[in-house]
Amino acid sequence: MQRIPLGLPGTVPRCIARELAEFTTASLLYPLGCTALGSRSLLRVLVPAPRPATVRHPTPTFLVHGYGGNPSCWFPLEQRLMRAGYSNIHTPSYNSVIMGVPDMARALVEDCHAAMRAAGTEHVQLVGHSLGGIVIRFAVQRLGLAPHVRTAVTVATPHRGTPLAVLGLGSTAASLRPGSSLLEGLRLSSRADRIRWVAYYSDGDLVVRPSSARLRESVLRAENLLVPDVGHLGILRAAAFLESVVPRLVDSESLPREKVAVSLRPERGLAAA
Repeated sequence: MQRIPLGLPGTVPRCIARELAEFTTASLLYPLGCTALGSRSLLRVLVPAPRPATVRHPTPTFLVHGYGGNPSCWFPLEQRLMRAGYSNIHTPSYNSVIMGVPDMARALVEDCHAAMRAAGTEHVQLVGHSLGGIVIRFAVQRLGLAPHVRTAVTVATPHRGTPLAVLGLGSTAASLRPGSSLLEGLRLSSRADRIRWVAYYSDGDLVVRPSSARLRESVLRAENLLVPDVGHLGILRAAAFLESVVPRLVDSESLPREKVAVSLRPERGLAAA
């Protein structure tokens, strides 16, 4: 598929219009994600009752939203996961203005351990959008969650920061600026592990550019996947992303943990959303 590089006349305005449309859609769904009841009600409408023969995946799966977001951003992925047999999905919520990344990560670790105890398992699956990917990395690399994680997915995550973080409030926004001590600390503390790391990014994302959203630390052996022509919020609703991430999570359910991690692969683009 031939693609016009960002920066040519007409391309940036189109991307800005797309980002604004995605923000409007997210704003309309936001109130439904403010309560567990709202989330369950919407999912009950979207997701048909599972068939009796559906394979069940009881491993706790955590979907961590980004700065200023809430669980409503995960409705499309929750729908796909439930149809694939996932019955233990968690969408924690946090206030990214008054909480710092370490606090969010500690809360995530506590929630993961509680979910593992309840499920009688020693493993979790993690997916984080934008800031959520940074929270996941902090929990894994700095707070000891790594032995319990099979697959860790980051989506449009500013691993190298984003200049737009100057518009945010609080210590969390400051930590997402390029060159911040928190991001540098995560880069330097990256260690080889048995986690399957996957990083999704888009060439149409004006909030977190591809150079930042790719997970480049070679010791992590991450699989970097391009979801073309979508924005920062739209990537979570893109068919190409949804059709790619669910099979990767399912695959890691059936593999012994020592075989979950993948070797470093060439970057690939997914089908157009």
